[in-house]
Amino acid sequence: MKSLRKIITRSILLTAAIALLLVTINLSFLTSFMMKYSSNHPLKYAISDISDGLLNSDGTYELNSSATILMNKQFVWAMLIDREGQVIWNKNLPEDVPLQYTLADVASFSRWYLNDYPVSVWEHPDGLLVLGEPKNSTWKYNITSTENTIAHIPGFIVSFFFLNVLIALALALFLGLWLYRKLKPLYNGITALPKKEPLTLPTGGVTGEVARILNETSVILFQQEQQLAHRDQARTEWIAGVSHDIRTPLSMVMGYASELEINPRLPAAEQNQARIIREQSQRIKSLIDDLNLASKLEYHAQPMELSRVSPAALIRGVAVNFINDGLTAPYSLSVDVTEETNSPILLCDQALLHRALTNLIDNSIRHNPRGCNITLSVTNLTTGLVIKVSDDGKGYPPELIKNSGGLDESLLLGNHGLGLIIVRRIMKIHGGKVVFENLPDGGCTASLVFIS
Repeated sequence: MKSLRKIITRSILLTAAIALLLVTINLSFLTSFMMKYSSNHPLKYAISDISDGLLNSDGTYELNSSATILMNKQFVWAMLIDREGQVIWNKNLPEDVPLQYTLADVASFSRWYLNDYPVSVWEHPDGLLVLGEPKNSTWKYNITSTENTIAHIPGFIVSFFFLNVLIALALALFLGLWLYRKLKPLYNGITALPKKEPLTLPTGGVTGEVARILNETSVILFQQEQQLAHRDQARTEWIAGVSHDIRTPLSMVMGYASELEINPRLPAAEQNQARIIREQSQRIKSLIDDLNLASKLEYHAQPMELSRVSPAALIRGVAVNFINDGLTAPYSLSVDVTEETNSPILLCDQALLHRALTNLIDNSIRHNPRGCNITLSVTNLTTGLVIKVSDDGKGYPPELIKNSGGLDESLLLGNHGLGLIIVRRIMKIHGGKVVFENLPDGGCTASLVFIS
């Protein structure tokens, strides 16, 4: 749920930021718009300059060049009305503009329009100068307001801005809550997918299509999980059945081979052949046991008998078993423990750990035919302890070390058989891990890491 809250919070903040940005953009646009288009309105000093440029020479009026330039920038016609309302001078005057005006006419067009022409007026020494713009070029309506209204405009603008901010935040909060309600079922459904159980998310609304896909996906995953479970169960049962069926005839082969091996009436060569048959049959039996154990460990079908064990005592027991079974030169096996390593107590399945250590020692012996020195040791850590099986042989292949932490156990198989896979699975069900390393001065180390 923390991830979902983080998404919703970010969505609310993003929506609020977008809303505030829109308000700012709107205000900026309005300001620039007013500044741009209001600048086209004729300035008083420009009209004044045009009026000053209209000169009277012995009753003849003439607009000088500078005034003409100013006029042509915005106005299309001009006229001068004397104090009796008669037009005494004009320039480009349209035909629909009268030549005689009353005071009422002057008052009307000064405030509004003259025959739909927007006009501007200025007092001239000889009358009233009227400058006309093209029709439909200027919106000219005066807005009258009280002083009290003008005084409250700044406060109104500030209030309007904060109102927009509040509306933007409310909108962001609303959208965030709406998004939360819509996404919460989807989030719950996605987090429930690893359980491989069918989902029944509602398929209405804007997220209905996604919910439908999640429902279908959950059904597919559930069916696949059921199929895998049935397949795994069938494979486990098949391995167990085959192992059971092979053991009986294999035991008979081993028994007869043992009798032939010690039969004094057989020649030495035939007794040796019987010994080879017995040893290879024993190896087949061990492989079958490994296969059966690996299968049970993979599917958690191997029951664990937990007990409190001293790691130092455990590795001593493993070493004694190998020595008693006749470990001879060119191999040697030693135990490196200290007083500190005698005190920790490990909660584990002693038989399975004994099997893991046995597999690692067998692996050192099998892959170093010229002999090696094997050492068992225990190291205490602040986070747990480590049991190491080291040798001074030729070491592990680089590809095994590189890929030992991956999910593909076939890389551990190679010519090591199931031994290392069983070690890894035993450590996995104990909540630990196995680390394979080659030593700088030659040899290798397999570390069984237990986390407390």
